[in-house]
Amino acid sequence: MSTAEFFDATPELQTIRQWARARYAAEWAVFGGVLLRVAATTGPEVQLPGVIGGRASLNLLCAFVAPSGGGKGISDKVARLAWPAPIVERPIGSGEGIAATFVPPKKEGVEPITKAIINVPEIDTLAGIASRQGSILLAQLKSAAMGEQLGQANSSEATTRIVPAHTYRLCMSVGAQPAHTGVLFNDTTGGTPQRFLWFLTTDPDMPADITPDPEPLNARLPFWRPEADGVIEIVYGPPEITEMIIGAHIARQRGQEDALDGHAMLTRLKVAACLAILHHRGVVSELDWQLSGVVMEVSNRTRDWVVAESKKADRRKIRDRAISRAVGEEAVDLRRLTTVRKRIISVLADGDLAGGKLRAALGRREYRELFDQAVMSLENEGQIVADSSGPGTRYALFQGLNTEHSVQPTYPLVRGDEQGMNIEQWASIAHAAPESTGRTEVQGLKPQVGDGVPPVQGVPLAALLYTVPDGHPGPSRTCREWFERHVRGLIENGHTTVDSDSVYTAGQDAGWNLQNLRKVASKSTLVGTAEKRADGTALWNIGEEATDTWISAPQWLLDFLRAHGGWVRASEVHAAAQADPNGPERTSLKSAARAAYVQKRGSSIATEWCLDPSHEQESA
Repeated sequence: MSTAEFFDATPELQTIRQWARARYAAEWAVFGGVLLRVAATTGPEVQLPGVIGGRASLNLLCAFVAPSGGGKGISDKVARLAWPAPIVERPIGSGEGIAATFVPPKKEGVEPITKAIINVPEIDTLAGIASRQGSILLAQLKSAAMGEQLGQANSSEATTRIVPAHTYRLCMSVGAQPAHTGVLFNDTTGGTPQRFLWFLTTDPDMPADITPDPEPLNARLPFWRPEADGVIEIVYGPPEITEMIIGAHIARQRGQEDALDGHAMLTRLKVAACLAILHHRGVVSELDWQLSGVVMEVSNRTRDWVVAESKKADRRKIRDRAISRAVGEEAVDLRRLTTVRKRIISVLADGDLAGGKLRAALGRREYRELFDQAVMSLENEGQIVADSSGPGTRYALFQGLNTEHSVQPTYPLVRGDEQGMNIEQWASIAHAAPESTGRTEVQGLKPQVGDGVPPVQGVPLAALLYTVPDGHPGPSRTCREWFERHVRGLIENGHTTVDSDSVYTAGQDAGWNLQNLRKVASKSTLVGTAEKRADGTALWNIGEEATDTWISAPQWLLDFLRAHGGWVRASEVHAAAQADPNGPERTSLKSAARAAYVQKRGSSIATEWCLDPSHEQESA
């Protein structure tokens, strides 16, 4: 079966395509969203049979990728309309927080959560959490994809969270741009990207016709008949499925499969089972198996495209940094050439001099290396004259040259305040006017000698000539201008969050000082703190009038104690902080508890905390 025939295979798949066209979403992305919701509708007792080893979970992970603004959020909304089953949805938190979602509640009358979708609209959020020191997020995701045991055992019962295997249904939806998927592909050997299905949220064949919304899919589940142990096993109809499972397992044992295809068979079995459930069957049919093969072909093709785009982005970064370094080195050479020219004029002000002695008078070796280039440019400009009639060459100032003013070259080397020139501005100069152009004007800079003067021999014309067109915005003249231009570019590309370290790295690559970048960021209205990390980096909210959503450990503790009132066990406070995605780390919470407004009593595991009433009076 081909991909073109896929959505015509069954009425249910036709309905998914109709929903995609009615709401102008990519049909494969909508299908992936529906498949994810089908899996999340089934309980954890529904499992794949144990052909190799034990039974397997239907827990499903999907990545929806496209360039910025490619419709990742649209396809998710349309999938909700197409499969209108009630499903618990949660944002991403820490690895410990994932386990906490499924831990049975301690309060009576509260229903436990056994099925949930974890939504990650921006993969940068996932990357930020995974980069924390000691983060177990990726490890927990890999365990969750297999339905394995989650959580951790701590010394305190209050902070111990253990979720037994196959007692939960976890599905995850991740939205990503290709260049930002490193958090997943950097763990290829660990098996993280292999556990995901990959769907593009763009569709080059999307029709522009107005199509009415179809009826939603029937979200009821098949009639299940559990085994004696309460497990409902999906049945494989065609015998070839079992044969292929065994063949794929033997190939893996013999090391014959590519690293990115290590979990391909299990992922296809999950897709086939979810397709059967979508069509209200508990048995995987021959058609389900063929359809699952098409889905895997689309997923693998999308994943290969993401890998290729990521490599292109990496090569662009390496190239841009190399260009920045090269331009910076050329800027240094041009500054040195200016210094050499000035020294030659200064030395010749006392009288003519032989070439050897004039070269030696320059002092430093790097200045002497530029001697020939400097004297040739000065001679071409008519500022000095060379006499080669006798033995060797003697140099003298051109008669009437005013040496009381600094020597200006016929090309712009540096601004009036040399320290203000950064790499980005040199890159603008190096962008070059056409070689036929005789102008030597740079924005804000005028040559000393007029237009039409030939350039300095040995210096690339692209670095010397630069014509400013009308309306040219010019390079960023201040660190603040660069910062705001960079952040606004991210906002225009659809980003809502960004890692502070990536912005600082880009700023330093552009030639700005890290301290200045941090100062500008602290005063900018375009960024707000979403998270602070132990290594000093942060995740920023970005947008016009961005606000801080991060809560400091002292403020979190203050709010918690104020809300509960009276004495609270310290272990309960730590447990609440770990369960809260925005809660502080244990060490930060301990430091916050040393504040003057927290009273303490008891010791060891019996320690209790209470808000000091005097602090409330002072705050009032």
